[in-house]
Amino acid sequence: MTETEDLSARLAALETVLRHLVTHLALHSEDPPRWVATRRVLALHEVQEHPRSSGDRTPHDQRAELEQAIAGFFDPVEGVIGAYGAGPQGKGEGTPGAALR
Repeated sequence: MTETEDLSARLAALETVLRHLVTHLALHSEDPPRWVATRRVLALHEVQEHPRSSGDRTPHDQRAELEQAIAGFFDPVEGVIGAYGAGPQGKGEGTPGAALR
């Protein structure tokens, strides 16, 4: 396995663990949809407030890629929250542990 493949595998594992943690915390909050939406907004705000330059890509292109990655991270979490029917009071219908599978 090359160093790039190793780093990619580690990042994928980290992303999976982080997504499970975010889902778990959202399901146990009082308002899961709002909790997830707030985290998404905070992540997008961080990208906009602290642009990073890298290689030959323009800051706009890089920000667009990061925003797409953030959406790719939060969309599955929002789907899980929606599947559990979590309403404004966080009274989902399902087993919270099942979201972590």
